[in-house]
Amino acid sequence: MIGHRRRITPFRVPMLSVLAGSLLLAGCATSSQEVSEASPEAVEAYTQLGVAYLERANLPRALNALDRALELDPRHPEALQALALVYQQQGESDLANRYFQQALNAAPSFTRARNNYAAFLYDQAQFAQACEQLEMASQDAQYANRAQLFTNLGQCYLALDDVAKARERLQRAQSIDPRNPRGYLMLAELEVSQGNYDQAWAPLQNYLQLAGPDPVALELAIDVALARGDNAAAADYQRLLNH
Repeated sequence: MIGHRRRITPFRVPMLSVLAGSLLLAGCATSSQEVSEASPEAVEAYTQLGVAYLERANLPRALNALDRALELDPRHPEALQALALVYQQQGESDLANRYFQQALNAAPSFTRARNNYAAFLYDQAQFAQACEQLEMASQDAQYANRAQLFTNLGQCYLALDDVAKARERLQRAQSIDPRNPRGYLMLAELEVSQGNYDQAWAPLQNYLQLAGPDPVALELAIDVALARGDNAAAADYQRLLNH
């Protein structure tokens, strides 16, 4: 049976999408249309170029572009947090931590950066600090991925063995976005870890309806069905798992 301390997929938010046209600003304009090196447009162009390279895992070029952006504007929040992500991928934890903090000092309401910083802290096993960052981020009622933030909070509190807070945050995620599947599976796993098989059944069914059957969910469904005495359902899920 799957216990609640099993580390589920580490939480992330999607990296900033980059419009291909924005990349042309970094050095492809004619002299008559050239953007001033010190202009906000130049800073943004270098930042977006760095993010594009980061998304393609070309870390040296990402580093060069982001360094150039920060030479022009040392407090540009997007460039600072993108540089933190580069250093995180390179295994430079101290530098990543420093640049995440600089990004948030420059823009305390930068919710996506705060969530990414929480993900970094979680990966460093600094669970209490990660939860603290996520609690602050979750106060942004306009954030498009707010349900994901609360799901992340649930995972974070599970790492701290705070079952009550984890359950509350996962249920809050469902109320914000009832069609976000990940929180349902985590809530089902939480209830199974506490021996609450009846309470695990509904969120598990919701997950299967939204995300479709996958091996982890099917194995959990078999365990829960057997624990509830529903051998027919367990057999059905076993057949799905074997296919």
